[in-house]
Amino acid sequence: MLKFNCTVIIKINSMTEDLYLYNSSAKNPDAIPVWLCYPATNPIGMSSLGYLSLFRILDTNENVDAEMVFTDTKKTRIFAKNVKLAGFSFSFEFDFLGVFSLLEKFNIPFSSKNRTENHPLIFGGGPVLTSNPEPFSEIFDFIIIGDGEEILEEIIEKYREIQGLPRHEQLKKLATIEGIYVSSFYKVKYNEDDTIHAFEAVENVSLKVKRRVAKVQKTLYSPIISENSFFKGNFLIELSRGCSRKCKFCLACYSNLPTRYPGFESIKNAIDIALQNNLSIGLLGALIADHPDFDKIIAYIDKKRKIQEFGVSIASIRADKINPNTIKTLVSCGLKSTTIAIEAGSERLRKFINKNLTNEQIFESIKIAHKNGLSGMKLYGMLGLPTETDDDITEMLNLMKNLKKEFKKFNLCLSVSSFVPKAHTPFQFEGRVDNKILKSRLDFLKKELHKSGIEFKPTSLKWDYIQAILSRGDRRLAPLLEEIYRQKGGIGIWKKALKEFDNIPDFEFYANRQISHDEILPWDFIDTGMAKDILIKERLR
Repeated sequence: MLKFNCTVIIKINSMTEDLYLYNSSAKNPDAIPVWLCYPATNPIGMSSLGYLSLFRILDTNENVDAEMVFTDTKKTRIFAKNVKLAGFSFSFEFDFLGVFSLLEKFNIPFSSKNRTENHPLIFGGGPVLTSNPEPFSEIFDFIIIGDGEEILEEIIEKYREIQGLPRHEQLKKLATIEGIYVSSFYKVKYNEDDTIHAFEAVENVSLKVKRRVAKVQKTLYSPIISENSFFKGNFLIELSRGCSRKCKFCLACYSNLPTRYPGFESIKNAIDIALQNNLSIGLLGALIADHPDFDKIIAYIDKKRKIQEFGVSIASIRADKINPNTIKTLVSCGLKSTTIAIEAGSERLRKFINKNLTNEQIFESIKIAHKNGLSGMKLYGMLGLPTETDDDITEMLNLMKNLKKEFKKFNLCLSVSSFVPKAHTPFQFEGRVDNKILKSRLDFLKKELHKSGIEFKPTSLKWDYIQAILSRGDRRLAPLLEEIYRQKGGIGIWKKALKEFDNIPDFEFYANRQISHDEILPWDFIDTGMAKDILIKERLR
């Protein structure tokens, strides 16, 4: 488990001025050489709280010689030929492009089946792989299902026991750890209509892989502050993991149940560390205001602000949780605007998706924000939700126009994406609306909002469509992903690349198809703690 008691600052990289807010362990002579890779550039990776927290676990382990590696890493301290384990943080569907980039850079085969005893074991983890690893499963020798901090040290201890064994035997031993998925130990049979007929084990492993869940009693906070970070000088603090509201489309909720909150004293300690080092604070979580001690956290920030000036940022806050004291405190710490998620334009549709938020509550939240010092608010919505009609889109437009009429000098922005069905949610069975319909609704909003002088930030429907393919895809997509990478990953080559493969279903099969409740899904082997029949009941409720 993570230990957060040490707050000694150690500057170990004079070139980048990275500050490590912990003591790294002295390494024993037999320490395992490990790369922890991020499938993007250094500034982006150094802004990822999850990635840096996992590196901390490795770096404080005396039995691990760990190094961070990014897509723009030019030279590594540990030679590729000496690396025994290489782990990848995988947070977004399109991260596969960065993974391939790093594997290619270090001459490591893209597919697990093509690697030899001379290659490191390649593993991955993160929300995408926990939700549905199948499209990417052949890339990795093994995959972590669940919270990485709960399992990483177990992997290291097991590897210490099995290093020296043949590669296949190592994987068999690692597969005995709860939460480890080795895709090569399973085979999938398909029906003539391309649906899954059976998911079978070919080794002596369980047919179910249980998601590992960390207790999150102490908060995660930025263990390293980098001058190269995309959010320079920002100290991130996790206030919540998961969300208890259970919107039916929301992967962040259903993949992180039960909702967990770190203790108040732990959060206070993290705030103190940030202020001792003159850093701004970023509060993270799917629904930070639901923390049982959120008011106390805000009060503590307000108390500290009266002694020392510092900035505080939040990504979003739920509309029905906004209150004057919270807004005043955040504004005094430099916050100028934030986001509330309305998801849908009509109360009918919000109720259907379990976003129990009324128009009155939205108006009241904007009123409080405006009255207490914020200069603007972004409202986030979604197009193409199940049962959505043109009337729902009109209601979204009318809501924004009425808000603009009421709050003339307040900067309002509507940002919309389009619905992407996600595994392990009640809407995993729902088909995506055709892009032509979505485009007509998007164009309608764009035209009418422009007339009213309301800023509009629309989604990329094409990228959302591809995201839907990957989010409900299966392992047949693996060769296509390699081809996409080799053709530079552009959005325009996906359908062209698909024509080169005879055994991959059309994209509509993955993205647009309504799925039967009794169909075997590519991700059904994952035990998240939320049974499939419960998701079906929630969908129908």
